[in-house]
Amino acid sequence: MSRFTTLILAACAVAGAGHAPIVVAQNAAAAPKTAAAPAKKATPAKAATEKKVAPASTAPAEDATFKLFRHDLINLLALSGDARRQIAAAQFAAPDRKDPSRSALKKTPALVKRALELGPQDPLVLWIAASNACLDQPGCADPAALKTLQGIDADNTAVWLLSWPEGNAEMQRASVARMAQTQRYDDYWGTDVAALYHALEILPVPKEITALGLSSESARINFATSIASAFLPQPLQGLHQFCTMSDAAKDDATVADCVAVARKLEAGGTFVAQGIGFAIEEALLQPGVDKDVMGARRRAAAWQKEKFMELSARFSREPALAQAYVEALEKEPDAAAALIVFLRGQKQRTDPPGDWQPTPAATAPDPSAAPALPPAAPGQP
Repeated sequence: MSRFTTLILAACAVAGAGHAPIVVAQNAAAAPKTAAAPAKKATPAKAATEKKVAPASTAPAEDATFKLFRHDLINLLALSGDARRQIAAAQFAAPDRKDPSRSALKKTPALVKRALELGPQDPLVLWIAASNACLDQPGCADPAALKTLQGIDADNTAVWLLSWPEGNAEMQRASVARMAQTQRYDDYWGTDVAALYHALEILPVPKEITALGLSSESARINFATSIASAFLPQPLQGLHQFCTMSDAAKDDATVADCVAVARKLEAGGTFVAQGIGFAIEEALLQPGVDKDVMGARRRAAAWQKEKFMELSARFSREPALAQAYVEALEKEPDAAAALIVFLRGQKQRTDPPGDWQPTPAATAPDPSAAPALPPAAPGQP
């Protein structure tokens, strides 16, 4: 089973239990693990060959109803002349790589190619194409798409992070210096969630899924956030390791660059990217004003996450609330900005009360505090 399917099934189960599936999807997809000694994480292209996949008998099969729903979606989206519907279909099709019953035109590589033809300058299309769009198939990424993306969105930290050089400390040092000169961080997570959500609207959600206790809107959000979370940049872990577990932490110039990059992650990233940004700063900053200011920002981020989890737990009961979140993701420049707008739209304060303190897990500098991937997932953020 691909991690795409595993994440979706996990998100549905969590949502049915009344928790916050969006947080779970982000964490499960992208949280790096720490080890006793620094270790490189396999890139998407290598992961399929370097990680052992759990035996088939231990992985749940994709539900037949959901599989039919997914295939119907792909069939309809593939007829569209819209680039974002094509790239949504490409993501939905990720589990079908080895399915002989599916036409090659309805599989991820062909759908990505078609999306690029329709939207050659669309940042979201380029981001998915430049990622390992097949998720568990080596080489299913388009280097030319990444080069184009870096040309049209050069001020975005994430597009340079996607070309993180594995295993070469000097190249990593240069990469961090390049990212420190960018203006913002946006891994297109919110844009992708909105695109996937609207793609899912072309078909009714199967009643077998809504019977879990989800509204159609919350089910679509669960599917969309789970899929989009699989495309959070894997090199986040490599960045964390380089900045905190290598000689880079002893070099003043590199420390300054790492801190500059970390602050961009905190300002524009998902919960996972924010957590890694805070972890880097926690490791590198000396006690003093800068570290105190970082602590205040981290406390505010923990508060915002807590308030969001409370609101998202109501998505299944309040469709308008779910739609308000999608609208925020669609209109705002990144996931962090969308969160602020969403909270304010629901009359929630974005700064914690003076006497509020987060739980230890919410402020832990260790980015492995979030759950790891499900055992059956063959790769990966």
